[in-house]
Amino acid sequence: MVQVIGVFTELQRRVYALNYRIKEYEQKSAEVQKRISYVIGDREVEVLHRLLDGNSMRAIGKHMKCTKDWIVKQMLMGA
Repeated sequence: MVQVIGVFTELQRRVYALNYRIKEYEQKSAEVQKRISYVIGDREVEVLHRLLDGNSMRAIGKHMKCTKDWIVKQMLMGA
């Protein structure tokens, strides 16, 4: 019986954690939707797709051969 309660408690914890992540993703998606009209160039679209895929700005900069500062500047210009 004690083991069943422990399993149930762990299940509740995981469901709560998953719901919290889903809410974070929904908020991020809403921010993207608000700023989508500012995305003009191909490089900006590439950055947006990579951000949505979960890549860090450092990883995106390395892949696109640009600095992290350039990515931040481009994002802030649309804000």
